[in-house]
Amino acid sequence: MESENDLVARFYRDYYKQVFNTEGFVGWSYRKTHRAVEAGHPGHPGMQILEIGAGTGEHLSFVDPSFARYVMADLFPEPAEVPWQDDSRIEWLVGDVCAPILEGQQFDRVVSMCVLHHLNDPSAAMENIKRWLKPGGTFTVFLPSDPGLLNRVNRALFVTPRARKLGFADYEVVNAREHHNHYWGLRREMLFQFKGYRIKRRYFPFGLPFADASVYSVWNITKPLDGSA
Repeated sequence: MESENDLVARFYRDYYKQVFNTEGFVGWSYRKTHRAVEAGHPGHPGMQILEIGAGTGEHLSFVDPSFARYVMADLFPEPAEVPWQDDSRIEWLVGDVCAPILEGQQFDRVVSMCVLHHLNDPSAAMENIKRWLKPGGTFTVFLPSDPGLLNRVNRALFVTPRARKLGFADYEVVNAREHHNHYWGLRREMLFQFKGYRIKRRYFPFGLPFADASVYSVWNITKPLDGSA
């Protein structure tokens, strides 16, 4: 029997891009989530951005390119032959965001695509993010509503069949193993960790602020200008 690590690694190595980044409803929906995360975030020439859990760097193409610095942090090395290899503004950092990997550095934005569900210690990561944000900086989070009802329906009707059609029959197992943390626990932790910050949330696709009635939400959490929180 294939080990847990081998099964998960095989999915992300051989199937992840094909399932999410290509044609059909799943690909369209996936691109829509990236655009939703960047909505209302124009860049400026001095902006410094940190993306945690950058994966293959697929979110970068949705970001306003007028930034000064873009750091992608991930547990794994930078992919080969990346489109940004000649852009000196872009850096890849191998490290665990639950650890103090960027001590003394601060950013205008910290971006998290589907990362918090995967972390062994999301509270430690949030403590770090508070230190990494400049006063007035914003933490932008794409948060799947897993295991909410509509999220499970979407996965059962679209994502799992798409993976199976491509030859990977165990997507539900990968999802169960990788999503260590559930929506309600992460929601409670973020509301606790970011007391005193300005928090704006948008729920998709219907705008209803309930996990069972949404597939995902986008959170924009802004640090007070005086840095007091």
